[in-house]
Amino acid sequence: MSATTYGSDGLRVLTSNRGTSLQRPFQLFVIAGDFVLVVLSYAAAGLLYREYMSLPTDPDNSLGAGLIVGIVFVMAAYFQGVYDNHRLLNTLWQMRKVVVIWLFALTTLAVAAFLLKSTADLSRGTIILFTVLGAAGLVAHRVIWRYSLSSAFAKERLIDRKVILLSLRSLDFTSNRFKDLRKHGFDVVCHFVLDAASDLDDSAWHQQIADVIRQSRAADVDEYLVAIDWNELPMLQRLCQHLRMVPQPIRLLPDFPIADLVSRPFLPVSGTVAIEIQRPPLTVLERIQKRCLDIGLASIALLMLAPLITVAAILVKLDTPGPIIFRQSRRGFNGKPFQIWKFRSMTVTENGSTITQARKQDSRVTRVGRLLRKTSIDELPQLWNVLRGEMSLVGPRPHALAHDNYYDQVISKYVYRHHMKPGLTGWAQVNGFRGETPTIDLMEKRVEYDVWYVSNWSIWLDIRIILRTAAALMYQEAY
Repeated sequence: MSATTYGSDGLRVLTSNRGTSLQRPFQLFVIAGDFVLVVLSYAAAGLLYREYMSLPTDPDNSLGAGLIVGIVFVMAAYFQGVYDNHRLLNTLWQMRKVVVIWLFALTTLAVAAFLLKSTADLSRGTIILFTVLGAAGLVAHRVIWRYSLSSAFAKERLIDRKVILLSLRSLDFTSNRFKDLRKHGFDVVCHFVLDAASDLDDSAWHQQIADVIRQSRAADVDEYLVAIDWNELPMLQRLCQHLRMVPQPIRLLPDFPIADLVSRPFLPVSGTVAIEIQRPPLTVLERIQKRCLDIGLASIALLMLAPLITVAAILVKLDTPGPIIFRQSRRGFNGKPFQIWKFRSMTVTENGSTITQARKQDSRVTRVGRLLRKTSIDELPQLWNVLRGEMSLVGPRPHALAHDNYYDQVISKYVYRHHMKPGLTGWAQVNGFRGETPTIDLMEKRVEYDVWYVSNWSIWLDIRIILRTAAALMYQEAY
């Protein structure tokens, strides 16, 4: 609950009535849990390996290797910010960090054993089991904390940081940026709305900031947040000059245009920086990563789904006359045309300058085709397009050439989708934009997700989309 009050000079103040925060009691628990997990994983690996190999119990077996790895892991994780309370809720970020730091800790053990000439004392079988058990335990530890902390934060019992919020106008506290603050443990104890009139002199600004400091000292806050929108940027420098007297850290809480800009990579150029507005094509290493993922998973999928593909082909052939596979021209990477493969699900095989999108209860869809489209089985032949290198498992969904030519003229960012290979599934599809797009607004939203994917690609994002696709197919309707 919050209430609005006014300072002596009329400065509006939004004060939080929430309870006292609990300051970082969880870091020690998580650190201790990680350390104990690592040591226990090493002990369990040694025990399991001796049991499996029917080796006698070694009473002199030392846990020294496990202790070394445990110490290195928790120290590296601490300095990487893994134990920050608000980051414990970011499971994907946590898992990436844990895997990298875990491999670093194991590498440190190998180097130390080599330098100390004690490699003969380490069992290769034990180390292999230790690698697997330790990684699984650390990941499971994160998942447990993720759900525990989410529940606690939802009940407003565990607040990580108490902050003062400054803005130049009233704010919508139901927006995503403030929901994220609350979700990740930032407790806004006071919200000050500053007078941003351009005719105010420096003494008036100084008086406002002095009033902020006077009213917020009693709150014992950890930091200040400044909520600034794009059109208020000219006032930011002036505000920062007057905030220098504040001893706590000050952070910018931007709106989407600013957040998008500052999140982009930048290139230092002597004393200035160049911000990347449009990322270049994937590097050679990134293309190798994506291609290996495509070939590996597409090959496995074709082998596992071969019986289903065979049955679907027979049903298409028996249902209505016509080809089993429907081929249609699409544009791929850099606008290069290719023939996409699908199971034929309609009585027509349009591939010209005018193509009508499928609609709900479309009479052109066959009986078998309706089932294939609803379950997305009609898309399975595109695994062959993936193996041929024309498509990827993940990427912007390709559209018919007729639709490309139309949307290219009405949506400015549409062509940016061709900076990446088209995919069987994509970021737009797992966020609900699957199937027909009857209006320009819907297509613009789909393009917005596609552009974000192209600009923020990573191999981890592809894996995340693949995992979400299976769940999305269960509740999203296609026709």
